[in-house]
Amino acid sequence: MEVKEVWIKYRSRKAEYHIYPIGDIHAGVKHCAEAMIRKRIREIQDDPMALVIGMGDYADYVTPNDKRWDDDVVSIWVDKGDIGKSQEDWVVELFRPIKSKIMGLLSGNHEQSIRLSNNTRVHGHICERLGVTDLGYTAYVRITFTRSNGSAYRVTCFFTHGSGWAITKGAKLNKLQRVMDSFEADIYAVGHMHDIITDTKPYLALNEAGELKQREKVGAITGSWFKTYEQGVPASYGERKVYPPTSLGAPIFTIIPDKKILSVEG
Repeated sequence: MEVKEVWIKYRSRKAEYHIYPIGDIHAGVKHCAEAMIRKRIREIQDDPMALVIGMGDYADYVTPNDKRWDDDVVSIWVDKGDIGKSQEDWVVELFRPIKSKIMGLLSGNHEQSIRLSNNTRVHGHICERLGVTDLGYTAYVRITFTRSNGSAYRVTCFFTHGSGWAITKGAKLNKLQRVMDSFEADIYAVGHMHDIITDTKPYLALNEAGELKQREKVGAITGSWFKTYEQGVPASYGERKVYPPTSLGAPIFTIIPDKKILSVEG
């Protein structure tokens, strides 16, 4: 687990920041919604208040010595003589236009798999080439928003790629809620489950003046850019298992520091 502190100065009381979780892209296979993820990257470029957290599994990284290998689903741009490097290059080019907005990149199980099976440190290389923080598999990121008048608002975020699998919406929500119950934070983002599910939990707390206040923490399963079903393409793992279609895209967290408002929309 990693920990990172982020400091942001803002001027306007109306300032509204947006955290974009980006992960589970699975680039390098024909099921990847490449046009959709590039559109989201352009949206982030155009958002002056954007903050980005990478959620892992940016590329598929499955090689011929892996039981999941299927030559017929590999994207035409992948160099089959150097799969890890060609997919690493694609991820770097995708993120390069928004690298200044990236708080850090998590690794996922696909990055871990190629590291262990092929001794290839693609995730570390991506972070180094982009000049961004490698947040490992799970991380706390604390963001402190400050104004010139000295006021400060701190938001603690818990980010993890996640693990295991759940098929129904209820099972996925349960996994998200277990994370929200187990780790102290204000914002939670969990990847891996290829779905967009959000949750808001109100709770009671005492403020600095000893007054009882109701606050909220927000969480989300952060979606995917991988199409479980794609016409004219050999069946994906999810299609062979008859999983429900995946939710393409990702949620967005909103922070209004001056009003201490947090929200998430999927």
